[in-house]
Amino acid sequence: MEEYIMKTVNVTEQLNAMQRMFLPTSDISDTLRKNTGSYWEDQDKVLDAMQTFANGWFERRHAGTHAALEAAQRMCKAETPVELLREHQGWVSGAFQRLMTDGLACQQQCMAVVGTIAPPLTPLGSEKQAGVSPSESKATARTDAA
Repeated sequence: MEEYIMKTVNVTEQLNAMQRMFLPTSDISDTLRKNTGSYWEDQDKVLDAMQTFANGWFERRHAGTHAALEAAQRMCKAETPVELLREHQGWVSGAFQRLMTDGLACQQQCMAVVGTIAPPLTPLGSEKQAGVSPSESKATARTDAA
């Protein structure tokens, strides 16, 4: 009967051992830590860029409504059709300028987001700094591949 006596099993020790088996190695942990930190930093940069874009857009809309109000008041006071058209043309010119600024800001926003989400594989100018032309680096890559 002594052969069948159960040894006391420490369940906590077994669970801890299993947990250690599934823990990532220190190299993987470091990589995960860097990637996680980088991800949330990039998210913060994207949000900052979006806020800057939105704030600029609202400022231009406010400027547009104020310009439209002032132009409408001047058009109402115009004594000749030429004055009326001049005021209207000035307002349209400002509206078109704000529209072009919106397009440029949108392009810059898209570039900022893409640059944050997918940074270049090599830093810009790294080949120029090293004194290697792009054609030379391609030739070297072809030679290395062969």
